[in-house]
Amino acid sequence: MDIKLLRSFATVARLEHVGQAAEKLHISSSPLSRQIQQLESELGVTLFHREKKRLRLTEAGQKFLDEVTPFLQHHERLKLYGQSLTQADVRRLDIGYVEAAIHSRLLPEAIARLNAQNSIDIHLHAMRSRQQCELLEERALDVALLYTPPENNRLLLQKQVLTEPILLAMPKAHAIAVPTPDDLQGQRWIADHAHLNPAARAKLLAVCQQAGFQPNITLEVSGPLAALACVEAGLGFTFIQQSLAGRVPETVSLVLLPWLPLEIALYAVWRKDDSRPLIQAFLQALFAAN
Repeated sequence: MDIKLLRSFATVARLEHVGQAAEKLHISSSPLSRQIQQLESELGVTLFHREKKRLRLTEAGQKFLDEVTPFLQHHERLKLYGQSLTQADVRRLDIGYVEAAIHSRLLPEAIARLNAQNSIDIHLHAMRSRQQCELLEERALDVALLYTPPENNRLLLQKQVLTEPILLAMPKAHAIAVPTPDDLQGQRWIADHAHLNPAARAKLLAVCQQAGFQPNITLEVSGPLAALACVEAGLGFTFIQQSLAGRVPETVSLVLLPWLPLEIALYAVWRKDDSRPLIQAFLQALFAAN
């Protein structure tokens, strides 16, 4: 199947208009219409409902578009990757990460160690764990630093690179010297938006419940620094990783709860079939930074 036919189909499907799609593709309308007809003939299925001024996808057309779109995206990435292989030295590194990789200084120190030996074109991408795994599989990322590693994925390798304790952060005006589960049960709590890391939210609530209290989450934020600012304002309690202790305002009190077994674990994940020396050099720098 000609890739040109698929690209034409996707453009017409997006714009729902042959004339506009033809202009986008820099061809005239008649050849474009023939391409769509040729594709329908090859597939043996009608992809569009023809109306006077526009085309609309049939149910089969929508299903086909759902498969064609990621294929075209991967085709473009593959093209760019192939072009990069013609260079004398490929020095670009795309790294996905979650916030803890920055706050713990794990990632910055690894990059500094790597750059001390090489001149690398590094691109950092902040995103959720699941999205990082998807982009690794699609070769849009080279290495991922994430909370939740993939299970039973034959394409990817992984290694735990960091663990650190979780501390309770409280406004000093409402601080409790030695908090018990009963003390925490009636407090207002601040947490990351549930959709940012649903697995971490579920684990947090389960551990707290086992310890004897249920956090009453009254405010959701994006990231631990935002949560700390809200604690400083007296809006509630939160949990933060130990490496953020140096960035806590004076009006916020921190305490380690020995009866609450919470910690952050970070994993490095990379493709099993990616044996480029640059990847191995970064992983060595990352492991040395731990």
